[in-house]
Amino acid sequence: MPGAGRDALAAAAQQAFDATVIALNHPQSASASLPVTRLRAADVVAQGLVAMSQATLYRALEQRRFYTTTPRGKTIGRLFPAWQFVEPVPELIGSVLEQLSTLPGTQIHAFWVTRADELNELSPAEVLAGLPFATTGSLHPAQRFLLDQPAVVRQQKVSEFAQQQSAGKAGIIS
Repeated sequence: MPGAGRDALAAAAQQAFDATVIALNHPQSASASLPVTRLRAADVVAQGLVAMSQATLYRALEQRRFYTTTPRGKTIGRLFPAWQFVEPVPELIGSVLEQLSTLPGTQIHAFWVTRADELNELSPAEVLAGLPFATTGSLHPAQRFLLDQPAVVRQQKVSEFAQQQSAGKAGIIS
């Protein structure tokens, strides 16, 4: 193989290797953003977003491992915001939902999806997941830095923010 061809092949191999290392070190990058859809329990199970039956999903809901919203314009029914099924959220959300348990359901959803100054103009859902919502535009470097923190650090920041919100206080989270 001539020298130029060998150099091009080596460069392509190095680029593929670097991309693989980045993907392995940042598994969230496979999903570039959080979905903004809401799903019926049957859809959550059918799409394989959880490894449980519909009945078990409803039990998990009662145990505050997930939350639901009421469909717009209706007074009954349950829809699961899809973002809460993106890894690593299912393992992180329960402790925060427990802190929010005294709030009405509408306030719980508003808590998760409303951007906050205390979280660098990101929503608690985005911080917890380490990913922006699909509807979020470009990120500021400070926002990207926060989303790139380890999951336990992000969970702690969201937990502190939830504690402040459920107590009716606002403040800066370091």
